[in-house]
Amino acid sequence: MNSAQTTDAFVKLTTASGLVEADTWKAVLEANGIPVHLRHEAMAAVIPEIAGELAAVDLWVPREQAAQAMEILQDERVEPADEDELS
Repeated sequence: MNSAQTTDAFVKLTTASGLVEADTWKAVLEANGIPVHLRHEAMAAVIPEIAGELAAVDLWVPREQAAQAMEILQDERVEPADEDELS
């Protein structure tokens, strides 16, 4: 995903605390037909023991599916990165 795609077509939905959480949320969303791009997953994959901001993985979804994606993840008690980004 290049920066033009990120700005135009995708929005940051939320940030997972690690790769396991990000992969779980990605699987749930993709099972519901929502494509997901992960960003910053490389550090979490290389050093799985890291914690905090270094382990954080951003989930990006198509802008037009962001509201639906948040509804799907509500059971996980996920908060959007920024409500304004989803508009």
